[in-house]
Amino acid sequence: MTATSIVESCPNCGTTLAVLGEAAPWCTACEWNLDAYTPPQKWPWYWRAMTRLDHRHGFRADLRLTTEGTGSSRAGFVFLCAVSAILVAVPLAALIGGLYLIIWHRHNLDILLGALLLPVAYALRPRLGRVRRYLRGRYRLDPETTPALHELIGQVAAATGAPRPDILIIDPYSWTASVTVLGIRGRRILTLGVPLLASLRIEEIVALLGHELGHIANKDSRRSLLARPARVTFGHLSSILRPPTANWLDQGMHGFEALLYELLRLINGTLSWLLFGLHLGINVVGSGHDRAAEQRADVLAAQAGGTAAALSLLDALAGLPLYHSLVSGASEAGVALHEWRTDIAGCRDRHTDQIVLRRQLSIREDASLFASHPTTGRRHQFLAARPPQDAAVTVTEAQTRSVLREIAPYAERLRADLAEEYEM
Repeated sequence: MTATSIVESCPNCGTTLAVLGEAAPWCTACEWNLDAYTPPQKWPWYWRAMTRLDHRHGFRADLRLTTEGTGSSRAGFVFLCAVSAILVAVPLAALIGGLYLIIWHRHNLDILLGALLLPVAYALRPRLGRVRRYLRGRYRLDPETTPALHELIGQVAAATGAPRPDILIIDPYSWTASVTVLGIRGRRILTLGVPLLASLRIEEIVALLGHELGHIANKDSRRSLLARPARVTFGHLSSILRPPTANWLDQGMHGFEALLYELLRLINGTLSWLLFGLHLGINVVGSGHDRAAEQRADVLAAQAGGTAAALSLLDALAGLPLYHSLVSGASEAGVALHEWRTDIAGCRDRHTDQIVLRRQLSIREDASLFASHPTTGRRHQFLAARPPQDAAVTVTEAQTRSVLREIAPYAERLRADLAEEYEM
């Protein structure tokens, strides 16, 4: 069955239904049957049921966000901040209490209790991330070595009202872009993936930068930092308490030792599952806030690059699976980025209709309460319904060549790694 196979007409509006691959047909006009998600049959029945439920509610949540806006996410953010404040206070109190009992102890029991409180404070400490660890496998770009790219980022920052990122990183292997805040100093880090940049036209790169810097302008990364203790602590504790998979027979135990071992496995497993369930619930709330933040950033993407470029960017993102095979080690050394961009541009032109269907099908396939982004299709609908905007940042041909020239060395590193991997 081809990507645009005709099967029948919509029972609601009479529009001819479309099919993409093995997906169930849906109406492109009124979205009839677009919420009909069917998990793979090879999955266990309980996992299929849970996934189907998650997709159904994720579909509705994305629809509400598209039609009602971002206001509903504020209550969830306040809840996350409250939980985070408690989680920061607990290890701080444990640290102070432990040191107090050890230093000003009256009995030996005080020393023991203080010594037990210190590991609790360490296990529950806020985790702000480390810049050095984040940089592994990536490259930090300085203004001296990549002036054109930094100049473009400065233009987009000025257009969106965002401060410039403190650190610019390029990832040769990533098909994504992101902004994050790490460390005690709260360093703002913008990360750009080479394959993603190779897939986009220059005006779409401007819209992409507008979206990512929009997170900084909207202080989304700072908000994420405030909510991070709530979103990671319970998951971390769950992993600490996760019992070993080996049972008493595998460990060669017998008698009371085996009984005690299995009892501890049962207790730890129960606590681990409870904490993981709490972790999932909190992250459902957090993901709702994340999706609203993505929608606000899309507004600034349109402001920087123009509505047409922002919508075109979303179409490019919907078509990413079509481009993966085109970024390969078969390209000629020294011109990898140029060849990839040329091949991907041709692929986009040939598969315009399929990309539109992929974008709309994402409304079904990618809907989830755990998703950090609204589906690409809903994001496109949201921007398309807003008054169109002209681009605040335009890029000359000379500037485009300079930006691509600065990205090219990192594309060559990816090409060399791919060529070695596939022995080309």
